[in-house]
Amino acid sequence: KIARYVGLDISVDNLDEARKRIEALHATYGDLFPVDLVECDVAQPWPALPSFDIALYTSALEHLPFELGAQSLRHTAAALAPGGVLYLSTPAAVGPPPRPLQYRVHVYEWSRDEVEQIIGETGLVIENVLGLLPPAPDVLAGALTDRYGDTAAAWYRDLVERVPKALLDAVSAVAVPEVATELLYVCRRPS
Repeated sequence: KIARYVGLDISVDNLDEARKRIEALHATYGDLFPVDLVECDVAQPWPALPSFDIALYTSALEHLPFELGAQSLRHTAAALAPGGVLYLSTPAAVGPPPRPLQYRVHVYEWSRDEVEQIIGETGLVIENVLGLLPPAPDVLAGALTDRYGDTAAAWYRDLVERVPKALLDAVSAVAVPEVATELLYVCRRPS
């Protein structure tokens, strides 16, 4: 059961939009759990909040300069209760900085090594890394061949012809996070 949801955002406009969406959800489903929306720069000290059992940090880290992103991860880790889990998604950059961005609206895209270093410094343990978005089909087929053999790549090429791209992308990226263009890190604060 969800005891409470707390959403943090620096943008008043984003928070206002979230409030409208929450009102619409409440009208349809009722008031299932309390929701608090807090205006907060996640790279700065956070207001006093109860510890979280779960933190969802998605599609945001890449919109901050590196040091501010690192600081926001430190604050997120500090807010987790013992045994709490952080789900962090972010594009997977390759090569040393400065590197080209996958998307113009991003400020800094982190490499896997950078994420793992900062997460480790926070005291969190990375339990799993899953691919969320796949690379180009030929790169993906090569990675599937490397991991599972030629038959897997042939099967993938067959699926490309028969399975909707959105579904196949989501499923195939999980199998080969080392080449995925976006990753989901599952991190836990030790108990």
